[in-house]
Amino acid sequence: MASYTLADIKNSILNASIPQAIKTALRDILDSTQTSGIQELTATGTVDAGTRGVELNHATTAIAATMAPPANGGFVVIKDTSASGTAAHTVTLSSGTFDGTNNKVTLNAPAECIVVYFDSAGAGTIVENVGSVALASV
Repeated sequence: MASYTLADIKNSILNASIPQAIKTALRDILDSTQTSGIQELTATGTVDAGTRGVELNHATTAIAATMAPPANGGFVVIKDTSASGTAAHTVTLSSGTFDGTNNKVTLNAPAECIVVYFDSAGAGTIVENVGSVALASV
């Protein structure tokens, strides 16, 4: 019996001869199941789709991350998990906003953290800002 990943199934659906509305609905269902939990970044990079927790961990080098809001909405936590240092780690959204205006957050101290709820359109609402996480529009 063949083994298929969710990505294989999703690609098959998107390439199938079925109405676009059904393709979109199935894609969204599969995207909502692809939560990779927590992703730690120790260097600049892109946050994996479906990640609900982002840990930025480097004491001396600033990490510049990009991410998309969850495809079907939900909570996302971004935290500076560096043991020490004041490197200005950033996360910039590829679409949507964290608070209706700003699409970039900057964390520059260990244990700073922001919790955001995204609706299905990618519009975020800040639930908690621990420390002094800065927001900006870029």
